[in-house]
Amino acid sequence: MSLPAPVLDLAATVIPDAEGRGDLAFAYAFGAPISGFGRDAEIGLACVWNDPTVPDRAPSDAEHLTQNRFDAMLRELATVDEMSDVAALPLTHIANFAYGVLLSDDAGAGTVARGMVWDFPPALETFAVQVLKTDRAELPARLAAADDPWERADLLSGAVSRAYVAWFAMHERYFPGRPRRREYADHFGFDAAVPNLEAEIWTAADAASARDRYVAFADRVLADD
Repeated sequence: MSLPAPVLDLAATVIPDAEGRGDLAFAYAFGAPISGFGRDAEIGLACVWNDPTVPDRAPSDAEHLTQNRFDAMLRELATVDEMSDVAALPLTHIANFAYGVLLSDDAGAGTVARGMVWDFPPALETFAVQVLKTDRAELPARLAAADDPWERADLLSGAVSRAYVAWFAMHERYFPGRPRRREYADHFGFDAAVPNLEAEIWTAADAASARDRYVAFADRVLADD
């Protein structure tokens, strides 16, 4: 795989600096350009430290977390249950790692983590799909009664995000977040009708239209299994 120039720059400059600042477990570059789309400015670097805390002198041009925190995020996604909150799950962090590229991994901890990430947690799919089914059953009536466009937007923003989490999980993929959601869906070969139906939601002129468009969107996601 040919890597974007900014990733090569990180590997040549920031990584050697980071390796001298503490016990670096592994480091990875992330961002849409690694998957073949987006702008170079979207590329970032994350350093995972095998230290009790992030070193004080860790490079400022990277994100930092400890190995313990990274492992805790993996466990959180693997053990979700009906009491979990979709919005609070560390999906973006793990998606960044899953779709990124390792730049430092001397002891192999990053490779081990990569294997764990690609063994997609069944509990996450089960949970996310059940949340979507609950939204599909309950949200239409709330949308139909929401005469205030702001209220509808609040309801839909969370519901659409939860639907995307379920859609990606149904394909054993981690939802990377709102930015570039269409591009990632295209990249993974998902049903192009889903983001098109989502786009129609935001142009609904009234409560009834918002309800009907959300239902069409949610039903399409649930059918794409």
